[in-house]
Amino acid sequence: MDSSSLCPCSEHLAMATVPKQEWCEPYDLITALEEGTIFPCLNLTFYKAPANKCHCKTHSMSGDVQKNREEMMSRLTAVSFAINDLTLYLDTHPDCPKGRELFYQLLEERLSLLTAFSSEFYPLTQTSMITGNYDRMKYGWTEGPMPWEGACI
Repeated sequence: MDSSSLCPCSEHLAMATVPKQEWCEPYDLITALEEGTIFPCLNLTFYKAPANKCHCKTHSMSGDVQKNREEMMSRLTAVSFAINDLTLYLDTHPDCPKGRELFYQLLEERLSLLTAFSSEFYPLTQTSMITGNYDRMKYGWTEGPMPWEGACI
């Protein structure tokens, strides 16, 4: 590169440094989902958005069934979020034993939740059409509420 292609100004507007993340005890999964990270040491709040309230309609199921479905889906969402966040961590820290242990524990829990949800309600993934003891004489995507039907889950 010759000197004519360099910026002629001598000022530096900014220099960034990114510290290497160390393992810290993760949030519980519901808090992690609310905060946007499983790692409290990464939770640096710059602007805090107001709490978001759900204004969606519920699917037509009886009260106890709906409550159970929402609880299972909330746990599944929290576990899935944590798996995604841990994947990012493990991409840069593949030798972290605590990270790997939690990652595999959550993968097992997610599979178990998908299986239970599919057995009790309807399949959420292609895999849960098999793991949930679903009737193979049917194609199961039409069993649950469609997103445009306004169901919270």
